[in-house]
Amino acid sequence: MKITISKEELAQGVQTIQSALSSRTTLPILLNFLLETEDKRVKVISTDLEMGVKHYLNAEIESDGAITIPAKKFSDILHSLPDAKDVELSVDAGGKISLKCGRSRFGIVGAPKSEYPVLPEFNRASAFELPAAVIGEMVRKTIFAASSDETRHVLNGVFWSARKGNLEMVSTDGRRLAVCAKKILPKDKEFAVIVPTKVLSEFLRLLGLLDVKDAEEMMLVSVTENQITFQLKGTTLLSRLVGGSFPNYEQVIPTKREVIFTAPTKDLLAVTKRASLCAVDRGGSVKYALKKGVLSVTSSSQNNEFSEDLAVEYSGGDFSVAFNPQFVMDALKHVDTDKMTVAMTSPVNPALFEPVGDGSDYRFVVMPMRL
Repeated sequence: MKITISKEELAQGVQTIQSALSSRTTLPILLNFLLETEDKRVKVISTDLEMGVKHYLNAEIESDGAITIPAKKFSDILHSLPDAKDVELSVDAGGKISLKCGRSRFGIVGAPKSEYPVLPEFNRASAFELPAAVIGEMVRKTIFAASSDETRHVLNGVFWSARKGNLEMVSTDGRRLAVCAKKILPKDKEFAVIVPTKVLSEFLRLLGLLDVKDAEEMMLVSVTENQITFQLKGTTLLSRLVGGSFPNYEQVIPTKREVIFTAPTKDLLAVTKRASLCAVDRGGSVKYALKKGVLSVTSSSQNNEFSEDLAVEYSGGDFSVAFNPQFVMDALKHVDTDKMTVAMTSPVNPALFEPVGDGSDYRFVVMPMRL
């Protein structure tokens, strides 16, 4: 194999696939990535057997071939090369990779393609289109509430439910919950799957790498019984799904609204952030005390205390509740309307945080802490 490619194109390709490289593995081949010529282009592939990424690069191909390359060493070499230069990469019959860039010469020992796991091909026939930026927005508004506790594996992902053209994403760690729904699906698509947070984090990273901002930019998605695949701008991202049944989250979302206040989103976020500075580092709470037209926010620890009053829309009786400030801040960071409402029934039952505004299609639930 012999190809010539710009340093920038090659570096971006390696960066695109790097998250699927395995760092903890008993299979040394998974520390490599596959580089292969295909239809006058070069493709790079990485996998950790749970997730895989395939990306295409533009290059001049003098002769075809395939080789797997140690990813860490190759990435370090690329970063050391001068910018705005072409890289000439060739592989001899023994699997030795020669890299030329300017006056620099590197030699690396690769491994044959036959040793590398095969990634399933993307089935375009069963795929459907979705707006990439919209899916990115939905993922951002839910992924933060997913659990990182590996003993509760069904919560280590975002639940995707498709029905009657509606796509709903839900995540929870047992103490908070995030829901976002949009009518963006073909009406014949129905599925209920748990998508791992790892592949969703990688999807968000890809949106940034590929500079996807246009709301009209479409991507292809395929969902099978045990796998989800995304295809966007020449990059394919696939992952196994999380097995098991997602809990019945609907029964956690409050339907009664006995205590409701409306507050400016940015102000509520800012005052909660200030209060969090004086809460105990771990497990500390911030207290919200409601009186007519006023929310008093307080916190204290052994050496610090904080209090501030915020004008809110509230006409009920006195009411106090305490929250983990990080959970409240995580929710408020994802509210993009000027105002939001908080609805509760008691100081120990779940509180519902909702944006105020037409078309608001997401909400957050936070469990209070004991006062």
